[in-house]
Amino acid sequence: MEAPQISPPLWLLTAWLAIALAAWPVVQREWSRRNQAPPDDLVLSVKLFQNRQYPDAIAAAQRYLRRKPGSAEALINIGISYANMGKWDDAISATQHALLIKPDSQLAWNNLRWMLASRGAAHPTAEAYQEQALSLYQAGNFRACVDMARQALKLYPQYTKAFNLLSVCHLNLGMFDDAIANAREALRIEPDFQLARNNLKQAIELKAGPSTPTADSYLSSSVRNYRAGFMRECIDDARTALKLQPGLAAAYNNIAACSNDLGMPDDAIAAATEALRLQPGFQLAQNNLKVALELKAKQTPGRK
Repeated sequence: MEAPQISPPLWLLTAWLAIALAAWPVVQREWSRRNQAPPDDLVLSVKLFQNRQYPDAIAAAQRYLRRKPGSAEALINIGISYANMGKWDDAISATQHALLIKPDSQLAWNNLRWMLASRGAAHPTAEAYQEQALSLYQAGNFRACVDMARQALKLYPQYTKAFNLLSVCHLNLGMFDDAIANAREALRIEPDFQLARNNLKQAIELKAGPSTPTADSYLSSSVRNYRAGFMRECIDDARTALKLQPGLAAAYNNIAACSNDLGMPDDAIAAATEALRLQPGFQLAQNNLKVALELKAKQTPGRK
């Protein structure tokens, strides 16, 4: 005779269901945490590279890759960081891997040509440094471009193209005195260098500023300060722009980006939220808001 099967009482089934439902949000959050790349790791890697902290830049990019194995951008940053450490084989391997993922990346191809030329030479040439500087300029990495152009000038002090590139980068960084000095040096060596002449004229005009400052001029200055790493000055210019033109979503977004970099998530959240109120769907503001919320969560005791 078979033993009778005893069904669990209804109250026990109800308790099991309640526990499962209560645990489900926790399971979802943990799955999300494990399967989504932290959005700030790739940005952090770029900033560490700009500060010449190459091992830390590699580590941050590798963390990003563990979450996003198909990120060509992370591999490119790993490659260029290894190259600046003189580890050419590792640099070439990472860059070639990036090209397998993104074969049309001009930056990766430029980096690879520079790495191959540099590995094959006893020392990198001025032309190799200049080519790499151009790649960094095209990628918008102006501070790293300045470093590479200066390396070229150490090897070839009369290199007018390197002086001109320094001038362009300093223009983008809002460092007008440096832009003027480098353009003039290029013209001293090569008086008919038209690009240097154009850069000199633009640097002098930007240094003088408009006769009546406008919201746009302060907003442009805010962007230049951000690129140069002057976060508080970026915020000051953005706030001045808002005094002249309230409702400027881009100015609020600049404040949010700088506040994130300064570790002030509350200010970043407020500014990004206002930018999105003024301009719904503003992708940069959405990104800054997401970073700010995650930064605030990390700063809050008991939360990860």
